[in-house]
Amino acid sequence: MKLMCVSIQNLILLCVVTHLSNAFQPHVPSLQKIPRSNTYFHLHASKDGNNNKDHEKDSIPNRFLSPQIDDAGLPIADALTAQIVAPTFQVAWLAANHAPLPTWLATIYNNNNGLLYNVPPQGALLVPTLVHGAGLAGCWLMGALAAKAYDSEAFNVSGGRGYGTVVKRIFQAGAFATGILIMSTQLDLFLEFGRYVQLGENDETDLRLLSATVELINDVFFEALVLVSWRLYRASLTASVDGRPYE
Repeated sequence: MKLMCVSIQNLILLCVVTHLSNAFQPHVPSLQKIPRSNTYFHLHASKDGNNNKDHEKDSIPNRFLSPQIDDAGLPIADALTAQIVAPTFQVAWLAANHAPLPTWLATIYNNNNGLLYNVPPQGALLVPTLVHGAGLAGCWLMGALAAKAYDSEAFNVSGGRGYGTVVKRIFQAGAFATGILIMSTQLDLFLEFGRYVQLGENDETDLRLLSATVELINDVFFEALVLVSWRLYRASLTASVDGRPYE
């Protein structure tokens, strides 16, 4: 208590001394330039206001609620590429190499009996591929919004800008989308078993966890392969007069 009183007294004394020193300061007319000081204040106030607006615009909620989209067709193209092209390429690649097809293909027509020794009827893979692809497209769109992948900087290489920012935004969006996909896979396993499961419990859970891990890796690999190729191609269009360059 005594120390607090001393500190308060010192603070009061400092305020008084400061006030007295300002009061007895000699008047110097050349130092008092009101218009200049006001101009300086307004300039800095406007800069601070612009910085605050830029910071609010760049905040995480605004990236999802009020995103900047400089190409209205790019989100649609991304969604179609992630939903149709990448999953179809994955299924075609696995079928061509006689590899076990993912379990999400068997959820509609085969009653979850697996696809290792079963030949699916014609057209039976279309619907589950589109359904699974819709989830993958949702993950990518969320990642693209988080990484500001629809700003012109994310796909514009005109004027000698190069591909540095383009590649950076792609990998940022991919990392965010991968995180969402991992969380969604964990939630799906939790709902399937009704509890938290881990390797080593029994053969059934081990097989399911291993298959889910392999399918997750395949989804990430094929989505990354297709979307990176598509994004780089889209960016290359801005470097030529035939594309849609942004000044």
